[in-house]
Amino acid sequence: MIKVSVIGASGYSGIYLLYALSSRPDVSISAITSQTYYGKKLLEVFPQFTKTCSKHNSISELKFSAFDPDVIAGSSDALFFCLPHNESSKLIPDILKKNSKIKIIDVGADFRFDNLETYEEFYGKHNASELNSKFIYGLSDIFLGKIKNSRFVANPGCYPTGALLPLLPLVFNGAVDFSFPVIIDSLSGISGAGRGVKLPNLFCEVEGSVKVYNAWSHRHFPEIKEKITDAFLNSAGSSNNDNNMDMPNILFTPHVIPVIRGILTTIYIKLKSGMLEKNILEIYKEFYDKSPFVSILKNIEDCNIKNVIYSNNCHIAFETGKKENSGMVKIISAIDNLGKGASLQAVQNMNLMSGLEPDYGIPAYSPFP
Repeated sequence: MIKVSVIGASGYSGIYLLYALSSRPDVSISAITSQTYYGKKLLEVFPQFTKTCSKHNSISELKFSAFDPDVIAGSSDALFFCLPHNESSKLIPDILKKNSKIKIIDVGADFRFDNLETYEEFYGKHNASELNSKFIYGLSDIFLGKIKNSRFVANPGCYPTGALLPLLPLVFNGAVDFSFPVIIDSLSGISGAGRGVKLPNLFCEVEGSVKVYNAWSHRHFPEIKEKITDAFLNSAGSSNNDNNMDMPNILFTPHVIPVIRGILTTIYIKLKSGMLEKNILEIYKEFYDKSPFVSILKNIEDCNIKNVIYSNNCHIAFETGKKENSGMVKIISAIDNLGKGASLQAVQNMNLMSGLEPDYGIPAYSPFP
């Protein structure tokens, strides 16, 4: 039995984690914390939990508690931190003093960056810089080997997950011509903004409209850029001794669309000379043939968020350019921002860290409609 606690369990990612974990016969939920709802039963705040999802987890009677490192460290094998940036890094050191063997999955941003200067430029002063190097970037379907051998995992952001799963296999194989910028346009459901009440996120502001936001300053941009650049420097097509090589130039634009959940990402790249459509397919197959969650679709029109919401799946489709657009590729990916982009990928990481199959206890498909 895996004893888990969810820190910050009343946000969207936290509550979806509880839903996903509650049906697991091998999981016992020890504690759930919330500053807003401290002392209240889960059922009082979220009436959808009127019945337990499993005889093993009667979570409807759980109460939101305050964060107590002694209690949580003593009753948990694994912790999920679902907190705003700069918060989990304040709490994790105290937990590790109490339980040095505990596994930690941070769903927030605090440990996603290799370069702390980049983190601090976009998020502010880091509170546990000495721990940063211990965390593995938790893009489960690519870095599963490292995740299996780690006790500390930083869950990727939702936009980076939708962008990196299609891009990194191509970058690692030296297939991308970086003399042309990598252009990434992502459209996200409003739940990506969290549960906080903000004027731009109100129904009257969002319904019936699509808009760009943080066009040059979104905090997920440096995360995307760092991981693509790292992959490029470790790719088959780069040389650290080549001072004239084109470093990745990435343009990322996020949009809000009037749906609750889901991210559709369109990526524009130029292929290196000689790369063909069949080469791209071979690369994807090498990376994802054994992945239970990443699927390469034949038709680009079939790649849409309706087919992936409420799941941990990522659908990818691509088309290569013809005639005057020869060498160009359009890649589409679809994920659920709360599933693959947050909570279900966190469960996938817990599975890997616990020696389980990556898809154990995770729904295989999205319900329809």
